[in-house]
Amino acid sequence: MRAGFSSEAEIIRHIRRTVVRTTRQLVLPIGDDAAAFRPRPGRLLLVSTDALVEGVHFDLDYCSAEDTGWKALAVNLSDIAAMGGTPLFATTSIAVPREVISGFVPRFYRGLAALARQHAVTLIGGDSCRSRQGIFVDVTIIGDVQPAHLSTRQGARPGDSIYVTGELGRSAIGLELLTRPGKKTWRSAAVRRHLRPQPRCFAGRYLAERKLASAMIDLSDGLSTDLGHLCKQSGVGADLELSQIPTATITDRERRSLSNAPLHYALHGGEDYELLFTVPSRVGRQVPLYIDGLPVRRIGQITQGAGLWLCDGARRRRLKASGFDHFTEW
Repeated sequence: MRAGFSSEAEIIRHIRRTVVRTTRQLVLPIGDDAAAFRPRPGRLLLVSTDALVEGVHFDLDYCSAEDTGWKALAVNLSDIAAMGGTPLFATTSIAVPREVISGFVPRFYRGLAALARQHAVTLIGGDSCRSRQGIFVDVTIIGDVQPAHLSTRQGARPGDSIYVTGELGRSAIGLELLTRPGKKTWRSAAVRRHLRPQPRCFAGRYLAERKLASAMIDLSDGLSTDLGHLCKQSGVGADLELSQIPTATITDRERRSLSNAPLHYALHGGEDYELLFTVPSRVGRQVPLYIDGLPVRRIGQITQGAGLWLCDGARRRRLKASGFDHFTEW
């Protein structure tokens, strides 16, 4: 290994210094064969995992090691948010080529730690190894939720309203700007949104604790795809109101450089990590316009028949799921 790390044990010691915080639930520090912690009484444990692969999820030509660490945790936090839960612990597995290990690993965990502190998440273990080609990262997140507050994709019913948080398509726009040929001369809000997504943990808990959401999902693969997932799990369809979809606010300079209109990115762009949720009519008036400063917008209604439809006044056309899919793209 290059200077800075002479062994895996030294990497572990660095990680412990960088990201570990104390918590009464944690029984053992990092370094043993498994983590041990005490679940809280009257809570359900939530576990999710996501992998990031160099060349698929990130490119070090425009994404720093700190950005990668931040994003690796953020995508997992978003899963816990969609369940209405509270994130507690995380583990990481990382495979890195020999020639970049000393430059990448400390900065990766610095980025991860920055977001972990914001959400009071404790890193409790993981694994590291050498990669022959490219960087591979996997984060597992552990959270919990009261049983009565658990949100899933399965509860949407005909007549429920469909809502989203924030603006849609900004991350996909940021990615297109980043991957355009030539030197990147500015760091716009869209670019920052792609590199450092903001998981909506507070909004997820707010909706779940007040039992406003009948079903919920995070928008990782695009509105058209993820709404399709929710509808399939619930056995319903959906009508989206074209005029109500919150497209990303971008500059004229950015708009001129894009290959599609902002609506395209809002419908099909991935990695927004906003929350999409459905609300029964009986509690519709209780949904606020903002949750902790985050705008909330009604964009449509759940229907009896299968399929997604885009409605523009009297015009109604089928909406095809055209968001990101690893194996369709492949």
